[in-house]
Amino acid sequence: MSSKYTAAIIGCGSIGHAHMEGYDLVDEVEVVAVADPVAAARQLYIEEYDIAQQYDTVEEMLDKAKPDFVSVCTWHLLHPAPTIAAAQAGVQAVICEKPMAIGMEAADSMVNACATSGTKLVISHQRRFTPGWEKAKELIAQGVIGKPLFVTNKVAEGLTNWGTHSIDGSRFVLGDPKAHWVMGSVERRTDRYERDTAVEDACMGLVQFDNDLQLFIQSDLMREGAAAGHFQIRGSEGYMEVTELGVRLMTSEKAGWQDIEIEIDGSSKAIGGNSNAAQVRELIDWIEGRTDQHRNAGATARDTVEIMMALYESARQNSVINLPLQEKSYPLARMVEEGKLPVEVEGRYDIRSFLNWDGVDEEEYKALRDQGMGHHQIMRQLHEKMQ
Repeated sequence: MSSKYTAAIIGCGSIGHAHMEGYDLVDEVEVVAVADPVAAARQLYIEEYDIAQQYDTVEEMLDKAKPDFVSVCTWHLLHPAPTIAAAQAGVQAVICEKPMAIGMEAADSMVNACATSGTKLVISHQRRFTPGWEKAKELIAQGVIGKPLFVTNKVAEGLTNWGTHSIDGSRFVLGDPKAHWVMGSVERRTDRYERDTAVEDACMGLVQFDNDLQLFIQSDLMREGAAAGHFQIRGSEGYMEVTELGVRLMTSEKAGWQDIEIEIDGSSKAIGGNSNAAQVRELIDWIEGRTDQHRNAGATARDTVEIMMALYESARQNSVINLPLQEKSYPLARMVEEGKLPVEVEGRYDIRSFLNWDGVDEEEYKALRDQGMGHHQIMRQLHEKMQ
């Protein structure tokens, strides 16, 4: 029987709800505290989830609540600091949202801090626990399409958003092959941001892995067919199409596409609560010695960050970038600073501005939440009403 663990949520925004859904399905874990500088956000969490303690700083929460696990659900640039603080405070494990970090210096600082303290670091690429991806990984290992040769990914909403999941998912299904070089191209004509991080308008990249395997990704070039968890794999003996909930094959053994039967537990929750819960359960197994590694370990996730940063650096240098990546900062931001991506359409905007709590009516939010609406849907509706 597993021990009882306590957990705390850092960042009471939308993604924290997904973490809460996961924890709620794991009997061995109780969420006892939240930390967020926005009082209204904290209050909604403690009321909805009956959480005992709330704090406006991470440091006070770590000092007083002393959780075993910490979920870092802040925005991209705010991932390293609370992760490092939690490691230094001696927590047993950190589950940090994706993307792990922006820039290799930030990503490696998280890995190193947790390695030094003995803290287990998990990055929330929770889709690695979805039934479609798990089945695809099993079939690739069995060689059902022969030797994997080429993977195609089409995403939207920025490389560091949907692209993070897509690249990581492809790597997972293919057995986490080592990347050797990257070639990328970037466009940024508008002053586009996501969660206060400068992002591109569109990009594409080619990644060379072990065994002559290549991955192609495009982001925001064509919205139709774009999906964070949907990709195609061409092998020496067939094709595979993968989604979070399904796999289909085309091989010489059978004409046309063949849908693979997959047992799905919880259907609509397979990408949310169930996958987050599975992520937590594997973390407990890792802590208690029943597995040598977590599929979402920080050391694995930093390689996905490196691929994305190398794609940006390739665009910055106009050349192939061999790995390991030497540039430790955020190459896209450097391109902006160097005048290589001049803004042609003035007006800074953030594609996640609708998640800002400024001006949101708390009572109206609670009423909509009681009706079963999701956090993103509510925030969009309330911000549209304020305009």
